[in-house]
Amino acid sequence: MKTIKMLGCLVSLMVIAAAATAGDADELIELDKKWGESVGADALAPILSDEILAIGADGLGDKAQMLKDAEEAEPATGPYNAGDYKVRFLSDDVAVMVHSTPAPEAHWSMHVWQKIGGEWRVAATASVPIEE
Repeated sequence: MKTIKMLGCLVSLMVIAAAATAGDADELIELDKKWGESVGADALAPILSDEILAIGADGLGDKAQMLKDAEEAEPATGPYNAGDYKVRFLSDDVAVMVHSTPAPEAHWSMHVWQKIGGEWRVAATASVPIEE
């Protein structure tokens, strides 16, 4: 009888963990969309880890460079329509996300998200253009 109760508790915990992970994946996707729609450094800064590692068309970057680029960027000409999202959790507080973004700057992105102080932050990011 104790074994059955223990198995029941274990299954319940697994279901709760899976539900929490699914909720976190939805939260990460929403954060990514906010990132894509953000304008300026003030909107972007809270999403980025202070120690972020970034790889882009210009090579390696850090938070300061990403914020500078955000300040100098032209406003978007249309909505941010990322798709093809895949999120994999490496632990309760680390997730890897990939997604595509169509024209005008079509690309694939990979982000490593880390929960810091209860908030999800981008710890690493990389993107490659999609040849059209």
